[in-house]
Amino acid sequence: MAGNVETIGKLVIGDVPIVAEDHGGNGRDVLLLHGGGRTRTDWDVFAGLLMSTGFRPVSMDLRGHGESGEAPWSWEEALADVAAVVEEFGLHRPMIVGHSLGGMVAALWAREHPECPLAVNLDGHGNPTRPGQFLGLDEVSAARAWQEMSSFLSGMGQGLSEAFLQVMREIDALDLFSAYRSARCPLLIVSGDARAFAGVFPEHLIPTWNAYCAWVEHELEATVREASLVRTTSLLTGHDPHREDPEGLLRLLIGDLARCNEESWSG
Repeated sequence: MAGNVETIGKLVIGDVPIVAEDHGGNGRDVLLLHGGGRTRTDWDVFAGLLMSTGFRPVSMDLRGHGESGEAPWSWEEALADVAAVVEEFGLHRPMIVGHSLGGMVAALWAREHPECPLAVNLDGHGNPTRPGQFLGLDEVSAARAWQEMSSFLSGMGQGLSEAFLQVMREIDALDLFSAYRSARCPLLIVSGDARAFAGVFPEHLIPTWNAYCAWVEHELEATVREASLVRTTSLLTGHDPHREDPEGLLRLLIGDLARCNEESWSG
């Protein structure tokens, strides 16, 4: 399906229709995965930049999103959907770039596909799931912070569909840092400015959120020390680097892909 004309394809995996779009181009294949509650159109501008820079981008609607069918969410099924799109569109060792929920899928792909040249998680860090994830707080303060944060997040979930709540439960159950440490191909984790989320929380929870963000940063630093295939960096954006600074993200990915190629060649 490669070429210079956009192609939209619909696959049926089991009984779930999955929609993906080939944006054109004849260069290195890139598969783009959107975040939770979003669609493949999030990538339209960035896909255009990729194509003009010598890549062949394909974006897809994850199950339960966009034009793809409603279906139970599990990481295993989401990865099977990605694999089916790779096969259907004839993608050769594609770079996998995901945002938020899609970034977590990309990280799990890195655990199973050593042939992947680069997997990228854009700001997909999840939510706190236990008291030990608030750096700098003593045990009593952390327990209280966890209770208050859990109550607030539960309230935010009111009115959301059961399908989306299921996705959130799967995110909360995922040991993401274990997945990072198990990466078998180069994995780049890109963080935006976590303070962009501060406005979501009431004032009394902002220090709690900041303590969680400090814990995430601490764990990322530890992961890089332990896992040679993992690298972390940041962009001066909020949660949507691909929409807020697509040119900066493109420069970052091209540079990191070149670095991976050099290390592979020298190794």
